[in-house]
Amino acid sequence: MLAWVGLVVPEFVRIPGPEACYGAGNVVEAHNACVGSPQIPFTANLLDLDGSRTGYQAGPLFQVYLFCGIVELLTSFPKFRNISNKPNLTLENASDYRLGINFLPQDPEKQKEMKLKELKNGRLAMLAFGGAITQATLSGNGFPWLYARAESNAAGLSSSLQPASSCSFAAGRVADVQSRVARQAGYKMSAAVPFLPMSPALEGIAGEEEGFDPMGFSLAVDIRWLREAELKHGRVCMLATVGWITTDLGMRVPGEPFQVSTIDAHDALVKYGTMPHMLVWLGLLETFGFLALTNMFDGKTDRKPGDFGLRMLYPTDAKGQREMQLKELRNGRLAMLAFSGIATSGVLTGDTWPFFATAPERRQICSSSSLCGATIAAPRTSATGTVRHALETSKSMPFLPKPQNLAGLPGCETEFDPLGFSDTFDVKWLRESELKHGRVCMLATLGFVAEQYVQFPGMTGAEDALNAIYTAPASATLALVFVAGYIESSIYGGKMTMLDMFEGDGAKRAPGDLDFGKQFLPKDAAEAYNLKLKELSNGRLAMLAFAGMVHHNLVVKGPLFPLIPEGWTGPQGSWNLDSVAGGLNSYQAGE
Repeated sequence: MLAWVGLVVPEFVRIPGPEACYGAGNVVEAHNACVGSPQIPFTANLLDLDGSRTGYQAGPLFQVYLFCGIVELLTSFPKFRNISNKPNLTLENASDYRLGINFLPQDPEKQKEMKLKELKNGRLAMLAFGGAITQATLSGNGFPWLYARAESNAAGLSSSLQPASSCSFAAGRVADVQSRVARQAGYKMSAAVPFLPMSPALEGIAGEEEGFDPMGFSLAVDIRWLREAELKHGRVCMLATVGWITTDLGMRVPGEPFQVSTIDAHDALVKYGTMPHMLVWLGLLETFGFLALTNMFDGKTDRKPGDFGLRMLYPTDAKGQREMQLKELRNGRLAMLAFSGIATSGVLTGDTWPFFATAPERRQICSSSSLCGATIAAPRTSATGTVRHALETSKSMPFLPKPQNLAGLPGCETEFDPLGFSDTFDVKWLRESELKHGRVCMLATLGFVAEQYVQFPGMTGAEDALNAIYTAPASATLALVFVAGYIESSIYGGKMTMLDMFEGDGAKRAPGDLDFGKQFLPKDAAEAYNLKLKELSNGRLAMLAFAGMVHHNLVVKGPLFPLIPEGWTGPQGSWNLDSVAGGLNSYQAGE
């Protein structure tokens, strides 16, 4: 407590003494100067205090060390050694120097309260002094030790060499020191942490009003990356908080595996096999988020952190948008704290939300709906606004830049090329590949569904379409491969790579034009364009549909229909195929 006072008081009042020691610019310099240059630390040559003969000068601090040593020798030391008439050291007589006892209250309870106050203030002062001396050493400044380099510490504090004449001077001195240090740093003071300067990196973004960055992360890491991460974690925690409370209130997805407590849900879903599927979809979303972030850093878009182009219920005016962003930021920060507290309370109490409440037994909210607690609401209409971008962005993915090489192709209106393939590869070759895969998947989707019920003459059906490759005659499989190979080789005249497919005579051919079925195309150019767009869209849908059907059959280990077969126990071991990859997945490789 005395040391803390000694750190602050010299900023306003100095006692007379040698200039090098008593006129130092800050407490660190004062300590170094007052120690002097003794031959042995904390000692002094009593016959040569000024160092005129030996060259080792004793500083004024030696007197402090000597005084403290005498006090210790006459008080605490006899108690430690149990010498003379001093009692042993006990909790009752610890630090009892019999000083100021006339100021103690007469009531024993009041005395105990006074001693407790001294103990608490002492503990607080130990922490305060440790932080203050660290701050003073790092900043090189006097009180309040802000992170700013003083122009001239000694000169700046020279006025404090004279004793203060009144308390008003001391109060004014505090304000002067604070404003001077902040002015030297060139910073505004933080509103959230008023004894620290605000990071300049926070200016211009939502939430700058608080100026909260006590650790200075925004000075070391790109603020856009930090805000992107903060918004992402905040959004996830807002959903997680609502999800936890909703589940604790009794709402469940239908199915036996989902009838578990919120605390056990994670482990149950891992065991059930659902978690890997969720990670795949979340990974896909993260991929698009990473692309948006990298394009923002590269300057290809003027996207703001956390902006994914969703404008439903979003204000159209700048002020309203700013307020909405601030609300989301604050709610996200609150949700991060809330979810941490909810998870901790749930695990510690083993109870459901609100954990410590003693409410009566909860009633079953619903039992027969397809999604317990779900309601069907009428569509809502609202005005939507868009933020004007200086750089062109994709219409389908407004957080990514607009592709530059899709013009003239059917479907270019959507401007969909999130991975930027058209910037690297020949866009005609890409469209040729897309149309080919789409057409094959449209046929495959139809065949995958029909194979369960209809077979060509001479073919053996398979309940699971994935097994058709094994039940089909080898001659039929070879014939199919031969026909597909012939079509591939004859249509392109041997030019099948990206480098030569659209060179020479191929440059006149439109991607996907195999000179087949043109007589069915409409004569009107607009109608023909719409038909091509429909083929492209249906092909894209078929590629997703076929992949989903294959995945479905792998998961249920059975046919496409019924979608959930009777007796199905879950997706455990979905990928345990009779292959090297399947063996690795099921930890059977090498057995």
